[in-house]
Amino acid sequence: MLHSALTRRAWRCAFVLVSSLATACGDDPPPPTPDPPQVALTVPEGNVAGTSLKLRVQVSGCEKVNTLNIYDRDTFLKAFPYVNGDSPVELLATDIPYAKPLVGIAASLSLIAEVVCEDGRKNTSLPQPAIFFPVARVVEDPQGNQVYAHPLAVDGSGSNQSFLSCLKTTPGGIETLLRHNASGAPAGSVQVPTFCNGSTVFTPRHTGVAGVNATKKRWVYTPDHGAFAILSDGTTLQRTSQTPVGLKVNDLTVDPVSGDAIVRSKEGLIYRVNHISDIQGANAVKWQYQRVLIGDPIGQIVILDGKVIFASHIAYRDDNSAEVIVEELDIATGNLLKTTIVRKRTTAVMMPVGGFSADGSTLFLGYPLPEDKSVVIACSATLPGCEDATSKWSTGALAGEMKQITTYANGTRVAAATTQRVWTLEAATGIVRNRETRSIDANGALHVKFLLPGNPSTDLFFLNGPAPQGLTATLPVELVGVDQTAGVNGEGRELFRYQVPVSMGAAFDETGRLWMRTNQKLLLLQPSSQYRSARPR
Repeated sequence: MLHSALTRRAWRCAFVLVSSLATACGDDPPPPTPDPPQVALTVPEGNVAGTSLKLRVQVSGCEKVNTLNIYDRDTFLKAFPYVNGDSPVELLATDIPYAKPLVGIAASLSLIAEVVCEDGRKNTSLPQPAIFFPVARVVEDPQGNQVYAHPLAVDGSGSNQSFLSCLKTTPGGIETLLRHNASGAPAGSVQVPTFCNGSTVFTPRHTGVAGVNATKKRWVYTPDHGAFAILSDGTTLQRTSQTPVGLKVNDLTVDPVSGDAIVRSKEGLIYRVNHISDIQGANAVKWQYQRVLIGDPIGQIVILDGKVIFASHIAYRDDNSAEVIVEELDIATGNLLKTTIVRKRTTAVMMPVGGFSADGSTLFLGYPLPEDKSVVIACSATLPGCEDATSKWSTGALAGEMKQITTYANGTRVAAATTQRVWTLEAATGIVRNRETRSIDANGALHVKFLLPGNPSTDLFFLNGPAPQGLTATLPVELVGVDQTAGVNGEGRELFRYQVPVSMGAAFDETGRLWMRTNQKLLLLQPSSQYRSARPR
């Protein structure tokens, strides 16, 4: 029988009431789903060069953590045990996949911690950025001395190793050279007679010829200032000589036989300076050479077979011409042996950047071109007539203004650096051997400051820093490593790149390994083979 609408509403209300009473008297409703756990990941030091990267993870909302995983973006890195509270986590260098395009060396990471509770609930932390550059060894300065990161020199090896740096002083104060031992503790200091800044150079320690008559001394010079010699043999640190007061050094090369310095002054004069002198350098000069017409210095001095070889650019105002000349002096007397007009131009051009081959037979010259470009040519250093077709070779136009030229890989390669770019050239032909013929560049607005050829290996390193501030030299903040594929036609490619927010320096030790200094840390880089294995070709 049919019911009215009013009757039907009454029945529905009755059913709802009965259902409610049954629920109240029967089983309890299911408990609410627990909230997911909360995970916080922190990176105590966000830019690390070291043997590992330390992290901290804090979890709440789990009675027991079953799994703690660390990811870089969506790539699983490693699982860790989690105890409680603020738990330390450490990623080793081998835990990081450097071959990924977004990561590279140094690794640019976006780290995430994932936690899985014992009951299956899980959650992830917010991503945390980190930069990690793997090195073989870390030596920390326990006293935290505020030394310049650059320049840096490394003496000895193993437990007898020591590190030389300039100690920061107040403006106008006395400069100090500070030595640290293999464990990073101070191991002596000496006051020095000139300034240390971002352009200061330490020469390699003098080892004599085949180990004979080694003085174990280094020369230290700052362009436009003076130079001095120091004895640093593991037990002794002392200054033994200096250039005369008022002599402004342009460049300096050490005689491999005697350990004396061959110095070219800013004015273009050439001096032989004894590695032993009085405290003012008054008796230090053994001889001095001066041309009638002094030119502007090109490249570094070369000492070979008892001869001092150097290049100059001479501009003649009367006819607007210019010459590049190479002169040879007798190292014992300073007497002129030979002058070669390597290149003569009928119209004056800007002075080239230059550098000799290791055997002194070739002079590489980098000339400016219009539109912020440069060209490198190779000339015989012993024969005249390096003009266009008669030069050994000439590159095409290279982007940027040429600043530095050096050889490496046992003289088979030439590194040519413009303001922000580095080109690797085949020394015999001038062919650009960069991968895909693309230069390897300093990052952003940084400038290439120092080329560090890894002789005898085919590796090349360079330091980059901000543009100079007027006449004030700036310190490097970036290190780039370049390696080469196998064979005579091997391509140069970027192997790693590491940048710091403060400053850094780098130098080879006496075994050919590269060290880096930043803040209060000295860092031994891994062999290039290790970086290559982490980042296959």
